[in-house]
Amino acid sequence: MLKASLALQQNRKQLVQAKLVFYFFIASLAMFFAAMLISYCVIRMQAFQQINRDYLALQIPFSFWISTLFLVVTSAFLQGAVWMVRRQRMEGFRKCLKAALWSCMLFIATQIFGMHSLLAVHFTQIDGSTKLYGLCFTLSVVHALHVIGGLAYIVYVLIQSNRGKYDHERHWAVDHCAGYWHFLDVVWMAMLVTFVLAR
Repeated sequence: MLKASLALQQNRKQLVQAKLVFYFFIASLAMFFAAMLISYCVIRMQAFQQINRDYLALQIPFSFWISTLFLVVTSAFLQGAVWMVRRQRMEGFRKCLKAALWSCMLFIATQIFGMHSLLAVHFTQIDGSTKLYGLCFTLSVVHALHVIGGLAYIVYVLIQSNRGKYDHERHWAVDHCAGYWHFLDVVWMAMLVTFVLAR
């Protein structure tokens, strides 16, 4: 009885520590992306202030809107995985993880087309009159790198689930994986809004 009580206390302590690390990690990423978006807006404002200079307005690639759908679907499947594991429905839990993995790969594939389009337009401006396409490309790449990190996290959770590491009591890694993807959703939406408003 005493051993079980000590083990429970230890598990709770580890859970609290894991949550704190996760929240600090998300907060640091949020500040990083916020700084990048502010920099984008500042550079765009400086571009408007240039005299006798024609700037090509940013045209957001259509594939970015399609990839947004895949990003949201990935997040939805991961949230479904959280609900499934909390209810000990392990088969549905693994199916949600696999669906999230495929949706994530589709997001990355469609993003590649959009970033290629941004670079193509950017390098056609020989006089360098617009930097927005290059900046948009850079921000998209940074976000995509974090998505790849999220992809690795999904793979890790899926492997651990096949090893029986999660159940209705032990699933904080699944919660954090879903939380990270919700954060990526918010960041990408904020980026798109910024691109639209500061074209």
